[in-house]
Amino acid sequence: MMRWCRQARRAVYARLLLALVLLTTGAGTVQLTAAPPPPGPTIAVAADSAAPPVVASGCGRSSSVAPGATADASIQADPAVSAGETSRAYRVHLPTAYTPDTATAVVLAFHGHGGDSAGMEGMTDFSALADREGFIAVYPQGLAGRDGRPFWADIGTIDLGIDDVRFVNDLLDTLEGAFCVDTARIYATGFSNGGGMTALLACRLSDRIAAFAPVAGDFYAVPDRCDPGHPVPILDIHGTADRVVTYYGIPEAINPRWPLPSIPMWLRAWAARDGCTDDPSTTAIDTGVTELEWTGCVANGAVVHYRMEGGGHDWPAAIQGRAVASVMWDFFRSHPLLGP
Repeated sequence: MMRWCRQARRAVYARLLLALVLLTTGAGTVQLTAAPPPPGPTIAVAADSAAPPVVASGCGRSSSVAPGATADASIQADPAVSAGETSRAYRVHLPTAYTPDTATAVVLAFHGHGGDSAGMEGMTDFSALADREGFIAVYPQGLAGRDGRPFWADIGTIDLGIDDVRFVNDLLDTLEGAFCVDTARIYATGFSNGGGMTALLACRLSDRIAAFAPVAGDFYAVPDRCDPGHPVPILDIHGTADRVVTYYGIPEAINPRWPLPSIPMWLRAWAARDGCTDDPSTTAIDTGVTELEWTGCVANGAVVHYRMEGGGHDWPAAIQGRAVASVMWDFFRSHPLLGP
């Protein structure tokens, strides 16, 4: 009942926001309307969904984004928590087989510091995978930081007062109001600073996002601790020779203001939160790739790590001959959001 109430409140909020959403396409700027969907649509469930979907209010509503297309879009933002900006941007790609009567998964992909949403789409190839697998790919855009380059406030509002968790929450409200989203199958990944943002969302927004997969993430300490209150599926990828976000961390003695945990330490913390056994299995699964997997986790909890031996600060080209996006999708689709 509590979950149903939360979803109902989100649906109302989404409809209020929806009139403010602008989608920019090759044909110009199109404004989504908040007209109600046709009465009584029959909503289909994707074949790989492990549980009945929580259907979003956008189901049954036609979309101004064509299936198979990517569009730039924006939502209204509170300037007080968005560095003075009144709107926040993102890109959205609908899969070629998208229909408004099928509850559809969503993957959020966060760019790194200095990157942008278009670059993240090109680097990860999630849009092409979305067409093959039938999910919605979304690429949020960060705001300019102190150096004038886009970034994510992945340690919370300490960064320029920016509340990127609120942005993601508002973005999900908008997506759920505009498209037929399966709210039990929303996932997040990100690279570098975007990986750090993904980790922050795992701590703060795991009631809406089902599983998380950071790559080369900077895992700074989360203000007021990280305590999601339930097991959270985590897939992490990091290179041992990363010179930007070092695999072995930065001790407080070296950088007292911004220390970083080692990747093994960060993983052990998540294994503890997920109630996993202490020692992970370790398997060499590919040339230069070692998989660490914690077992015996509680409920839907999971912690898997791909250690890229000698790997640098990058989005790996492949793991076992498969694109990283495909590896992530297999993990995501096996971990839907469980109900209360």
